[in-house]
Amino acid sequence: MSQAIFAAIEAGGTKWLVSVGSSPETAAQTRIPTEHPKVTMGAAVGFIAEQIKQQGAIQAIGIGSFGPIGINPNDSDYGVIGKTPKPHWTGADLLSTFSQFNVPLKIESDVNAAALAEAKSLLPQDNGRLIYITVGTGIGAGVVDNGQVSNGVHHPEMGHIRLPHHPDDNYAGHCPIHGACLEGLACGPSIIDRWGKDLSALGSAHHSHDIIGYYLGSFAANLLLTYAPNYIVLGGGVSLTDGLLNRVRLSAFEQLGGYLGRFHHVDELSTVIQSPSLDILSGISGAYLLAEQALQAASV
Repeated sequence: MSQAIFAAIEAGGTKWLVSVGSSPETAAQTRIPTEHPKVTMGAAVGFIAEQIKQQGAIQAIGIGSFGPIGINPNDSDYGVIGKTPKPHWTGADLLSTFSQFNVPLKIESDVNAAALAEAKSLLPQDNGRLIYITVGTGIGAGVVDNGQVSNGVHHPEMGHIRLPHHPDDNYAGHCPIHGACLEGLACGPSIIDRWGKDLSALGSAHHSHDIIGYYLGSFAANLLLTYAPNYIVLGGGVSLTDGLLNRVRLSAFEQLGGYLGRFHHVDELSTVIQSPSLDILSGISGAYLLAEQALQAASV
């Protein structure tokens, strides 16, 4: 029996990855810059349509999108991007755009999609809790509990929580809405704004690494205290910086202050705070899982 063909989209704030096939490893895919919604979504629709001609009909579509975005199918804003710093994208309607293919469709936040894929990889028995953090153009986090994405009335917006400033950092913050929230202090653009280069280009001895490690370690410590997860997976472009993960672990360990008995030494955090097990495929793999879920739900 032939495998189902899906369209999967990782809709990021900088670029979209659009993939059509049976799995992310073997699918046809393209990268599209995140420009004006009409341009970006038009290119995505065109690519999917062309792949349908080449591969045959798709069975479902899964989308993991930057946000905030409506993720409740019963709400009027399902699949619609909310108030975002990304120019022109507030009100962009992904649901209407991709419903034209007349197949089951599921839309989640990009970090929730990545969290879903990482949980399937690291917790294959669907038993436990995983939090996926992306640190790039923005910062976000998604939670998966026992194989299911954990949302409330909307998806989490943990990138906009408040944290104490690092003692050596008086930066006002990059977030146009909250200023010095976590995203405003540790996202990629905030690093360039302060120091003129990407974190990886500044060199591991540069004090910026300690400052960003402090903020992300503070975040990780808060997550360990509030969610008690099996894993915290740190993804996104900034997180790829050599040595940053160890700084995050050390910062989290120091800020926990020995309070959690699970961690007697910083090395014990290495089994919890990890790089993505799927490398750069977490987001698009999650979008494929969303497509599978959409097809299964439509078959019930």
